[in-house]
Amino acid sequence: MIVGVRSRFVVFSAVMMIGFTLGTARAAVESVSIGTVAPASESSTVSGSAAKVLGSKQFEETQTITDAKLRADAGSLSQWSAKASLSYYGPTLGDLSAPDQPNPDGSVGSYSQAIKGAVSVRYRMSPERAFSAGTGVALNHPFHGMDRVDANNPFLTYDHTMRFGGLQMRTSPGMTISTVPNYTAIAQVGGLTLDNSMVYGLGRSGFALSFDTNLSYWIYSREYRPGSTKKGGDGLAQQYTIAWYPGVKYNFSDRLNVNSSAGFQLYNPRQMGDASTLWNRSVTLRLGLGYAFSRDVYFAPYVQGFTNNRSPEMTTFNVSGVFSVL
Repeated sequence: MIVGVRSRFVVFSAVMMIGFTLGTARAAVESVSIGTVAPASESSTVSGSAAKVLGSKQFEETQTITDAKLRADAGSLSQWSAKASLSYYGPTLGDLSAPDQPNPDGSVGSYSQAIKGAVSVRYRMSPERAFSAGTGVALNHPFHGMDRVDANNPFLTYDHTMRFGGLQMRTSPGMTISTVPNYTAIAQVGGLTLDNSMVYGLGRSGFALSFDTNLSYWIYSREYRPGSTKKGGDGLAQQYTIAWYPGVKYNFSDRLNVNSSAGFQLYNPRQMGDASTLWNRSVTLRLGLGYAFSRDVYFAPYVQGFTNNRSPEMTTFNVSGVFSVL
């Protein structure tokens, strides 16, 4: 079968992006000497040195954010930098050969096993504020024949980190263009998003409380079509969503933590034609580990299930990581 130019470009981009992110992680790991683990904040001098070589301004660490995950999500302190993320959405614990993840609510979207990644260019205006623009790819069913490769929703975001006493916060409004076929099939063209993450440390106990929220509003190119997506309709297409994730973590060190959270989500179904209508999705539970190889490299394997069905067949294994260079 002849592969089109667009398909070859997407596959090439996926390979290059994954190779880039894995190379960055490997360099970060190798920068830590065996038998000696420096605090995560000290390793920022590696990216700082690279930034000076390339002539990019390097902002000073202000200690506004000390939580390992929030710092990695906030990105490098260089004026110009690149940020990449890589995630693996794996099988269920009850069936490691299962090609798809559970979708108990029948939501519109891609629920296949997948490797997803994104690369963005960041411009930092101050230690607390930065703009990012990027895109990504998704490899669907990577261990089951990889039947589809998607260009994964180009985006533009603004990041602002702040601190109020013991409360650390990262706020990120943004916009995205929908390119994944599951969404373009229902005429979704893009959306506006607002993400917020908060962490509050409980003194010297090592424990911390977390609270993440997401607001999303989706834009469509036509009116809603009744019927299921399998029959050409728009199914449970959503106009906007409201999600929140309360959690708790225990920090063994500046680098290593164990964390747990619950996920709640409400959505406005387009089929109702009433902006005040909200339906709920199944509540999720997550348990995971987080490890910061450096200030700018964070790795987090986790398992996720549902409160209404905690069977192994409804629980999945996943991995996420975020990396910054320069």
